[in-house]
Amino acid sequence: MCFLVIAGTERCPQKGVVKQVASKLLRALSEKGLALLVNHGIPECKMKAAYRALDTFCELPDETRAKYERVSPDNHGYVKPDAEKFSDEMELRHAFNVTGCEGNLPEEVQGFRPALDELARDFKQLSTMLLAALSVGLEQSYDFLLSKHAHILGPGNESTLRLLYYPPLGTPVQGLTRCGAHCDYGTFTLLAQDCEGGLEIQTLHGERWGRVGHLPGAILVNTGELLAHWTNGQLPALRHRVVMPEHCGRGRHSIAFFVHPDDDVAIEPLDIKITAAGGDCQETTTPCRLQKKKRGVLSAYQHLQRRFRETYAS
Repeated sequence: MCFLVIAGTERCPQKGVVKQVASKLLRALSEKGLALLVNHGIPECKMKAAYRALDTFCELPDETRAKYERVSPDNHGYVKPDAEKFSDEMELRHAFNVTGCEGNLPEEVQGFRPALDELARDFKQLSTMLLAALSVGLEQSYDFLLSKHAHILGPGNESTLRLLYYPPLGTPVQGLTRCGAHCDYGTFTLLAQDCEGGLEIQTLHGERWGRVGHLPGAILVNTGELLAHWTNGQLPALRHRVVMPEHCGRGRHSIAFFVHPDDDVAIEPLDIKITAAGGDCQETTTPCRLQKKKRGVLSAYQHLQRRFRETYAS
């Protein structure tokens, strides 16, 4: 289903390693919109600790959880089921977004903050290596994308660590899904998930949907709208969804790390031609939906807020 990328998370990876990752990553993202990361250095025990923390939070009374709800335009906080919508169906999931704005975290859940702090550091470190690899793959300077993502999880950057829990359902319900079809809004997304399944991706050159299998310990990386726009669609944004399994008796957990440029970065297409191992990448008709303002070029923050207004329109 997706190309395998071997990635390490040393603080200063050798340039030869970065170049090797760049070649594999560019090929996977241009052909599939999706890559699979192994040997990434983030232990499974940290993921499971975060899953347990979110489970405990979701068991708190409604009035307690309400104290931590996301308040627009800030993206930090709890998102209750069906508060955000990507489809006309009811979408059944709990989410807790953690941004770099020192937002409020539930003190009622022991271990919530340290579990999230550790994961955020690990995902940020992995993201910086991938940004360097993408820069090399796009034949730009080593720090081309790093300079545009200089403040990940800090002020002036909307990168977000998101915990997701999809509760179990005894029997299928008409008009109910876990997550509707959409593309992610930023540069790229890192996704860890448990073995329960349900993630599907749409082929880049057709309307077919395919199930994404589970490899224990692996992390998926998929292209977002801003990277698609930067590359003139040569690295297309991946359309994906999470469907209800045939047997709905168990819940599903995942962790997404949405990597965004710094707020004031102007998103203008690069004058590049991507070639990956095996030949030129094919052109795609997948729209990235990034529009220009009447005056000037849209910034990363303006694009994100426009997409949030659409997602939370209800």
